[in-house]
Amino acid sequence: MKTISCVAATLVACLGSEASAQARVSFPDRICDVRTYGAKGTRVFLDTDAFQRAIDDCAAKGGGTVNVPRGEYLIAPIFLRSNIRLHLAPWSELVGITDTGPYKVTRATQAYVTNADWIALINIADADNVAITGKGRIDGQGASWWDRWREQARAAKSGGGTNRPRLVHAARSRNLLFDGIGLYNSPSFHLVVKDSENVTVSNMRFVALAHSPNTDAIDPIDTRNMLITGNFFDVGDDVVAIKSLKPNPARPGAAVENIVIRGNKGLAGRGICIGSETIGGVRNVIVEDNELTGAMYGIRIKTPRGRGGLVQDIVFRNNRMTDVETPMVFSAYYEGAGYDETAVANRLAQGGFVLGHQIYPPETDPVQPYKPGSTPWIRNVRVEGLTATGADRAGIVVGLPERGIEGLTFRDVRIKSRRGLLVRHARVDARGLRIDASDRRPLVRERGGEVTRP
Repeated sequence: MKTISCVAATLVACLGSEASAQARVSFPDRICDVRTYGAKGTRVFLDTDAFQRAIDDCAAKGGGTVNVPRGEYLIAPIFLRSNIRLHLAPWSELVGITDTGPYKVTRATQAYVTNADWIALINIADADNVAITGKGRIDGQGASWWDRWREQARAAKSGGGTNRPRLVHAARSRNLLFDGIGLYNSPSFHLVVKDSENVTVSNMRFVALAHSPNTDAIDPIDTRNMLITGNFFDVGDDVVAIKSLKPNPARPGAAVENIVIRGNKGLAGRGICIGSETIGGVRNVIVEDNELTGAMYGIRIKTPRGRGGLVQDIVFRNNRMTDVETPMVFSAYYEGAGYDETAVANRLAQGGFVLGHQIYPPETDPVQPYKPGSTPWIRNVRVEGLTATGADRAGIVVGLPERGIEGLTFRDVRIKSRRGLLVRHARVDARGLRIDASDRRPLVRERGGEVTRP
């Protein structure tokens, strides 16, 4: 029996509570080689059936490692089982087909649905003790999917949505390890872990062209106890997007908790994020010792009315940014500006601004009723040891008039930017914040902005 132990460092939350994010997986010595089950690895003939036979046979015998030797394997969606490790040898590559039909959910695959009526290329559901490891890569051939998205966006003059398959999707599972492999060119999000716990994502590469739409690297959704460490990111959307889509009656305080994001590096992308959906609550997140270069955003909490909840006890510590356009965004507004330039211009004529691809209302935006599990509430957030150079705007802190951002604290934060930090409907302790803004306005305070200065 081979045991792989993935132990995350202890998470000490802002209020002093402790929890651990970890995955523990253990597999029998059994090896099931996909070549033995008929896989060719030519990238010409489909190897889907051979892969699934190897997985199912290995699981039926009690589990083990499904080995993928060097080669290029063209596959349609496959389904991993409990006690299975899919191991990709160096120079092996799984290539997803681009036909839409095999990705559509059927009666037999309903448990694996990811979004709308899609399943992913690699699917895990209702499982325990599962891993994908090795030095190989999985390529979703996303370009054809991205082109279809652009056609839809042009026709609708909107963002086009994420109505496409994911690359790897795990749901309602425990003890999941993703280590060493590369995920490339997903049709949409690369790795989604939903309604799961005890997960480790380590030493991986997530790569898609900077202009690729909605190609998030990692999306933990309604998930607990997760470590994300030592990875490399270069994608077209969020590096990490922690989300809560629904309340969890078993965890009324927060459906998402105990997430550690540590020691990662990234190039293109839209930041390490919480949101946009935070309906069931998010708490106890540490983001530390990460390095971002050339990204659109750095660290973000972004959640809108109607899809908001309580986000609390978050620590961003010792992160470094170079040429990141906007290092910090903490906002209770999250709305795409769309691609109708006339409509955007008409809205901006009433005030407000556009940052990235999001549109923000003016500071005169009226108060709306507070609704638990719907109205965003951001509190107890600490940013310390952050350094950023080459920024356009230091950041924005924009709460709602009905529920401002509470308890945002900066300590040893140094940013060099063209423009400063905008604060609206938020209480900010800026005694540890230093912004060198070339427009000589390091802090811009709007309605409801309360700033404690040095």
